[in-house]
Amino acid sequence: MKFQLAIALAALAAATSTASANGPISARASDVDKIVQGHGKPGDTANAKSDAVTFEVLGNGLVKRTNTRYGTVSVIDPAEDLRKSSKNR
Repeated sequence: MKFQLAIALAALAAATSTASANGPISARASDVDKIVQGHGKPGDTANAKSDAVTFEVLGNGLVKRTNTRYGTVSVIDPAEDLRKSSKNR
């Protein structure tokens, strides 16, 4: 019984680690993708291909998105986006 429980926990951990920001991300992923998916470190910044949109990881883990073309600033929480997407599956 303990062995079966250990196997089940290991399988669950393997399945959920790729869905979280702590899991691996493709080496080919862009800097913007890494930041938006929660793999950035505080202070990391990246520009979108248009160069009008900048993403910056804040000290609390949130991501600030600045669009210089339209003068807008928004803050997103990668962890919250992950929770929302996992609930919709």
